[in-house]
Amino acid sequence: MSIIVNLSNKLRSAGIEVSIRSTMTAHYVMENYQSLFTQNELYNALKSIYVKDVDDYDKFDKIYEELFGLKIDKPEEKRQHKQHNQAGNNSNMPNQVNMNQDDVSQEEIDEIVLEREERKVHDRQIMDNSMVLLNQYDPRIFEICKKLSRKIANKRSMRQKSKNSSQVNMPLTIRTNMKYGGHFVKLITKKPHLKKSKHIFLCDVSGSCEWISSWFFALIYGCQKTFHKVQLYDFDNKLIDMTDTLTDTEYKTFNDIAIAHKKKGALIYGQSDMTKSFTEFLENVELNNNTDVIILTDCRDWNGEIHDGQLKSATILNKISKRAHRVIILNPEKKIRWNTPTSCVKDFENAGADVYEAATLEQLEQVISKL
Repeated sequence: MSIIVNLSNKLRSAGIEVSIRSTMTAHYVMENYQSLFTQNELYNALKSIYVKDVDDYDKFDKIYEELFGLKIDKPEEKRQHKQHNQAGNNSNMPNQVNMNQDDVSQEEIDEIVLEREERKVHDRQIMDNSMVLLNQYDPRIFEICKKLSRKIANKRSMRQKSKNSSQVNMPLTIRTNMKYGGHFVKLITKKPHLKKSKHIFLCDVSGSCEWISSWFFALIYGCQKTFHKVQLYDFDNKLIDMTDTLTDTEYKTFNDIAIAHKKKGALIYGQSDMTKSFTEFLENVELNNNTDVIILTDCRDWNGEIHDGQLKSATILNKISKRAHRVIILNPEKKIRWNTPTSCVKDFENAGADVYEAATLEQLEQVISKL
């Protein structure tokens, strides 16, 4: 058991996510199959238990070799396949060097591959980094958005299932039955109140928010089936109904998403006119007490006008919040930038909107999961 605990500890220190269940499973394998497996089979078994991300393969191999005191046999074709994937993953990097293997030595190639491996950003780091720093053309970002959308869908599905759970809420059951002298006359089950709501998403596609709109769309596209009713609108200086794009097309890259939005008339680098867009939304979209309005915007109304000391777009947003159940704003900027002169976060909060920071993909996923 000690060698497995040591292995788990070293892997965790190296940044690999290791759960208690992984350690227990690895211990079971060592205890029951160590004498039956070859060294290579044991290595593959433990690797399949611990490693959930291809980026962690090399870390695991290095620690495993040090701890078990053996050299892992890696077939030549596996190494070549890895180098091929490395080249593919870095095809969009500005400093990429296109080289012919006849012109450089194998040692130089290995050094370049190692440098790229060290420079490669881990998925978890991508999700925690500010979205301003992310490369929209990196294919990994689209795959991460797909994973996050599945995570959102799973969280929402679990909440739906818990509504029908017969599990007893013991603290509430005890309090409820105190009037019966402590006898359990009534059993209170854990059934959280889940109100079926219509969710309307508004996405700011003006120049200041265009860089994040595709990621927001990818998340909604991936988890849309877990929502009761969904409508999606883009806005810059006008309102565009994008609801049918959620079901009409299968998206494999961000470029596919951008093309679909262009066909609908969404302008890239257009100027935002929130007063006009919100007014159009208020006049044409049905709102009631079962409607949640979720707006993705940096809250910078560049063409906004002040009338009687009130921002006109905030006045219209106040009317929307009174008709709807709630209005939620997802702001992709860090909170430190919310109080600058061009930011109208305070105006929108005073108009009845709840504003949340969504500066990273992880933050964006967490807010959408709770809707």
